[in-house]
Amino acid sequence: MASRVEISDDWEGEVTGALQKLFVERLGPAIAEDASRYCPEDTGALKESIEYHLEGLKLIVSATGGADGKTYAAYVELGTKPHVIYPKDKQALFWKGAAHPVGMVNHPGTKPRPFLRPALYKTRGDGGGAE
Repeated sequence: MASRVEISDDWEGEVTGALQKLFVERLGPAIAEDASRYCPEDTGALKESIEYHLEGLKLIVSATGGADGKTYAAYVELGTKPHVIYPKDKQALFWKGAAHPVGMVNHPGTKPRPFLRPALYKTRGDGGGAE
């Protein structure tokens, strides 16, 4: 059985609108939901910072890491190399359980704990929802 296809003069607008609707109503929520499910949780701030939005025809799914301008999501996602930590506002570093204040700390780095990339690369069904 043959079917007939008609192309309207505004086909580009219709395709753009359909893509935007797919991104906003199905794909964005599905990716963000999976990222939340895969997200390591300590305080919950990282998970709560996961969001999605459109920039033209680009679907952006992102996470920052929390309130007060904290942006540590990339460090969780990608891990960190060993690095030295120096005090910023004081002359020494101190934390609960430390024997005494110190002038610097040799941090061993952290292992990656990906949550955004696995959500992004997940195979999804025809409907755009999670399988």
